[in-house]
Amino acid sequence: MTRKAAPATSTARAAGPGGGQHDGRTPEELCADKSPDAIVSNRLAYCVRGAARYTRLGADSRPVGEAIVGFLISSGIKETPNAAWKEKVVVEAIKMENMPDGVTLAVSSTCSGICTTEGPAWGGSAVILRADGMGRSDGVLSYSSPVGKGSKAPHIQPSYHLDGRILGGGIPQPPNNVNHLGPSLRCDAQVTSWPGCIVEGHMADVTFRKSLHGAAAVTYEWAQKNLSNPTNNYGTEEHPLHRDGTGDRKQKSAITCDYAPRFVRDNLLVPDDQCDEFPFALSVEGGKPGSMCVDILPQQVGGVWDVANVRILRGDKATAICVRSHVTGSQNGAAGSELGNATTSARILDREPYQVIIAD
Repeated sequence: MTRKAAPATSTARAAGPGGGQHDGRTPEELCADKSPDAIVSNRLAYCVRGAARYTRLGADSRPVGEAIVGFLISSGIKETPNAAWKEKVVVEAIKMENMPDGVTLAVSSTCSGICTTEGPAWGGSAVILRADGMGRSDGVLSYSSPVGKGSKAPHIQPSYHLDGRILGGGIPQPPNNVNHLGPSLRCDAQVTSWPGCIVEGHMADVTFRKSLHGAAAVTYEWAQKNLSNPTNNYGTEEHPLHRDGTGDRKQKSAITCDYAPRFVRDNLLVPDDQCDEFPFALSVEGGKPGSMCVDILPQQVGGVWDVANVRILRGDKATAICVRSHVTGSQNGAAGSELGNATTSARILDREPYQVIIAD
């Protein structure tokens, strides 16, 4: 274990480091989180933390010994597609005071909703712990959701039963039974040709990097920072975009870029010049009339892409509700691929909100 187990209060954390920015932490990193929360999660991973406490009684039924065993139950559900996932179970003795023969701990689970479980950890056997620091990290709990094609199964929630026993002694000792709830999950078979799951309560995000997507990333950042109407800062946490999985992307893009006033592509201005629109044609908010957009030219100065170097070529950012931008075909294609890959990996459903994040 990397930390002592947290108290058994349950609060899921919806935001990662950076205040709402992309949280791509692994299950191990979530388990090492410094917060007191019993459940720490992001959209594609989670860690449940807690402790089982044992009290050894003497002949007069008064406490004469105490043990505390911490546990971590974690999963990276992105790593196990097909709506089937496994949890890693770690247990460790944190305190072992006057427990001559030690204690045992067995871990099993059930799950609510459209979900099935497969076997308790360690095949149903109990881990024996006799000293501080003793533990095991090879426990496994397995789940699956038989979600049908084109459907979704929300509010799937694992729950855990910990059965603890004090070993030895001539006086019968009471068992230590502890129950904990896990995070709420959603499984679906709507995004790709295979089903999968996410942790509920976390908005999806798509991250574009200026080092990789160049003018396209600057376009989206400039739009978020410069469209004056507060409701037009699309893709922010306050005003997210929503995936449009059924609309006519080409028609929506044409409305923005090809209808009057037509976007003027200029290969002397930008090699292989293309119109990159924001909000995206693949979003519910996309397909704004080009007449309501501002046309911009992102520029790289001294090898650096920055919104400070953007030139306005047509329109007024004070009244515009969309952006049309001059970008190269490679940058436009890379940004489109990033959006598609994020939709798949984060399992963004039709009409589901997502945030657009710009990174260096």
